[in-house]
Amino acid sequence: MSWELFRALARGGGGAEAVRLLSSARRSRTLMMISLVARRAAPDVVAAYQALKEVSAAAPETADLVLAHPMTGVVVSRACRAPGTVRPDLFAGLALAVGLRAGLDLTVEAPCEELFLPGVGHVRGGTEYSVSGGLLRVEGVPHRPRRPTRLALGPLRLELDTDVDVPRWQDVMAAGWDELVRHHPEVAQECAAAITVLSPMPTPPSGMASATLADAFGCVHLSLPPDARTAALTLTHELQHAKLAVLLDLFELTAAHPGELFYAPWRDDPRPLVGLLHGTYAHLGVASFWRRYDDEHAQVEHAHWRTASRRAATTMLESGRLTELGTTFVTEIAGVLEGWDDRVSPAARAAAEAALTRHRALWEGAHHVHPG
Repeated sequence: MSWELFRALARGGGGAEAVRLLSSARRSRTLMMISLVARRAAPDVVAAYQALKEVSAAAPETADLVLAHPMTGVVVSRACRAPGTVRPDLFAGLALAVGLRAGLDLTVEAPCEELFLPGVGHVRGGTEYSVSGGLLRVEGVPHRPRRPTRLALGPLRLELDTDVDVPRWQDVMAAGWDELVRHHPEVAQECAAAITVLSPMPTPPSGMASATLADAFGCVHLSLPPDARTAALTLTHELQHAKLAVLLDLFELTAAHPGELFYAPWRDDPRPLVGLLHGTYAHLGVASFWRRYDDEHAQVEHAHWRTASRRAATTMLESGRLTELGTTFVTEIAGVLEGWDDRVSPAARAAAEAALTRHRALWEGAHHVHPG
């Protein structure tokens, strides 16, 4: 990665070229982890790995799509963190996913309670799995994969929506995409290069929910946005998290002590430095998003998140817990936030400041922090 591209990413952008580079880096990471797991695996796991290699050689373009799938990143990362516990179903699921998408005939043995095919879904357990004629069979019986209802990653649990109104989602997200293309063309180009999967979540009691998992580059989990602008904003926000997740794979930006926590102007809980960095980078994108609009609500939102991000950047720069490269990265963020022309009305600025002051006071009260 060139220095110029790194600085462009630090400033919140980078364009499609930068995102394609990050996507390539993430795919390389997945391939390296697969190779590492296979080298340490038991014979039955190696046999499933060989099936994956053979089907990948027969359909390399399809294999690339499966290996680049965000959930492939999740299952492979999980396996790499505990290579001694890997079972043959890891590689069997990948091989069968390639075979199904490529229309190949394939049989794999992988005794397990459940098998996951990235981009296809979960199937009930068995011993012998096969694909032919575009159909998946378990023990010779045709089987239709089901979509998971929950994604579990260590302590994190994401509930997934199983009752999706597809036409409604298509309408809202298409309108959100139009909003991005019209008002945020560079963000739209980056989203097109990065995001390959939208995973619906249930609608919460108020507002909406969204998440991006560090190991699932290319996937945005979100509940149904209420309108086009919110859809565009959500994609903008989560895109920033996705970019930073890969940058943190490539570069060491923080050097905080374990257990060290900091105040974040958008969270109720204290955050580790890497979490504060993630939030600051995401809200740099949010502040930039609202800067494109002139209505009073947009001005309040822009002032709020610009000020919040500036304060968080200052906290990081003064912490002494950034690496030299991390200091450069956060300095670039701060420079963008400082350099914007202030076109916000006094009323909008006052409303934003009041909200930030109230959040800080509530946070300090909840965590028994005494100013001064």
